[in-house]
Amino acid sequence: MNQNIKEKYLNSYKLIKKYDYNPRFLLDFESYNCTYEILVNDMPALVSFTSGNQGGAIVPVSSNILKSGKQDITIRVYPRVDDNDKMDTFLLAHNSGLNIKIKAGDYDKEKQQEYKQLFQYKMPEVQNGNIPYVEFKGSFEATVPYQLKGWSQSQDLRKENREQLTKEVVAFYQHYRELLAKGDMDAIAGLLYNREVEIEQAFFFNKPTDAEDTWKRFNEIRNYHLEMEPLEHYELRFYGDGKAVGLVRTDDELRGESAMVGTSSDGKYRIYNLILHKPAGSNQLQVIR
Repeated sequence: MNQNIKEKYLNSYKLIKKYDYNPRFLLDFESYNCTYEILVNDMPALVSFTSGNQGGAIVPVSSNILKSGKQDITIRVYPRVDDNDKMDTFLLAHNSGLNIKIKAGDYDKEKQQEYKQLFQYKMPEVQNGNIPYVEFKGSFEATVPYQLKGWSQSQDLRKENREQLTKEVVAFYQHYRELLAKGDMDAIAGLLYNREVEIEQAFFFNKPTDAEDTWKRFNEIRNYHLEMEPLEHYELRFYGDGKAVGLVRTDDELRGESAMVGTSSDGKYRIYNLILHKPAGSNQLQVIR
């Protein structure tokens, strides 16, 4: 084990600042007879192409918010998927919908029902039976006491040769797959360090136990004894207004998921989100989310 990277993680809580008000941001949603992808600041916040008539949950989106001010949100609603992972051609008229709320509050001081609502979207009723999807773009205001660098100063990857960029992204994914297959969590932890510290700041994880929990997650992955799935059925997707990129599955079974997929010893898929960027002045891809 590389003690240096372990110590780095276990001491990462010292880098995290806390303030008088430490807001967390939650996406509260309800859906029926549809699938969807929701992006906050053009980074994935919630993606679901699974079967099922109804869905609903509350998911955190704090790590998508880099600084105070206007935050963009994109909502795309697609037809439902059946138990065989086949998507309908069109949205169900008069019988499909998605309701979204963004809320913010201090986890240590407020109950979730007391969080302030910053944004709400209710999908208009589908009137016709020939609509393949619905898209909505909007924004909301958020105030945070921190400022994360994230992908804000990264290079616009859309300006690069797409074929060459794809080769670089695939090579990075292949290397990462090999590390997962070998259980080389020290190397993976090194690749993810900057991402993890930013996420810890977004959630104000400033206790030693928070850093310990982050490190434990790497050991848990080792215990899965992953058999990596082939890197196939994917497309290159740009995020963060072109400053970030990832490979997304396009096949029915894993539609919309990260192309970084392994099967653990219990037979379950383990899917690892891996969004890359090139920092200003660098030609090397790095993990950003």
